[in-house]
Amino acid sequence: MNPSTEISRRDLPKEQREVSVVHITDPLAVGDSVEVLDQDVVSLSTKDFEIKRVTVPLEECCLMYQWTNARLRTRTQVHKDFEACTVLGPKAHGSLDGAELQPYALMTAGPGAHGEIIVDSDYESISLLVPPQVLEQHLALRGRTMGFAMPHGGEVLHPAVNRAREHFELGVRIADAAEQAPEIFNDSRWARYGAQVEFMDSLLATIESCSPDEHIDTDKKGRTYSQIVRTCEDFTLNLDDCRPYLSELCATANVSKRTLQYAFHDIMGMSPLTYLHRLRLHRARDELRKAKSGSTTVTDVALNWGFWHFGEFSRAYKNCFGEVPSRTLRQNPSD
Repeated sequence: MNPSTEISRRDLPKEQREVSVVHITDPLAVGDSVEVLDQDVVSLSTKDFEIKRVTVPLEECCLMYQWTNARLRTRTQVHKDFEACTVLGPKAHGSLDGAELQPYALMTAGPGAHGEIIVDSDYESISLLVPPQVLEQHLALRGRTMGFAMPHGGEVLHPAVNRAREHFELGVRIADAAEQAPEIFNDSRWARYGAQVEFMDSLLATIESCSPDEHIDTDKKGRTYSQIVRTCEDFTLNLDDCRPYLSELCATANVSKRTLQYAFHDIMGMSPLTYLHRLRLHRARDELRKAKSGSTTVTDVALNWGFWHFGEFSRAYKNCFGEVPSRTLRQNPSD
């Protein structure tokens, strides 16, 4: 199969137009540099936050390398025109909607699928974002249209470790080559096509190595706890200028206080109120980042997110983001 006829790359997501290497130090900026994923990030760590992301355009899809030094929670949604297949690196641990993530696991998500992912520090991953029709074409060419299908939705699979390791290392080599010589992938469709062929074959071989009983749910408690946390997150974000009572969270999730505490400690590694305080700080920062100077005040934003003690808000904000809220607001000039 030869590369398809060249199309206007101006109409493609930026990840398919040119190599990008970004270092992100603000969790609220993670979603700004990517089009094929919608990512809402909350840092769960007290250390300085950093993400490195390398995106590589292939001929019909894109490859993405990600690394972080911090524990974080991300609500991620895949673009409606793509499927995502992500193999984890050698130190990756965390969970996807409560299902445990281990080194060299494989996460898959269909078009428009979303999930809540918790990752620990030193997390690395290689993802392929690919249109569904491209995968279907490759399956047909491999004679696998019957009895084998690409997993959809948000799933965690466990392929053969050696196979997954080779797949991850291939992705890292492609990302490294693109970082060192981006013009190779930016200017040559044959380079994009050749890398795509090799990586796609490796991906399908990795998926085929998964155990046939892979879809048995062995993470029932984790998934239940994850749903409790998400219910409380949504409830908190929908409050009008308020912070939640612990009793309200119990009632909303329909669980006891003890179960609520267990859920948040298992999933987020902290108590419900500690995590939801951090979540509201992130939302306040997002509002300050997007506001034009003169259009609002730090006091208004603090009150919008249930912070009534402005001195404590400023101290907590600086501890979380390394700057006072007024500095964030001043960075946005008025029109």
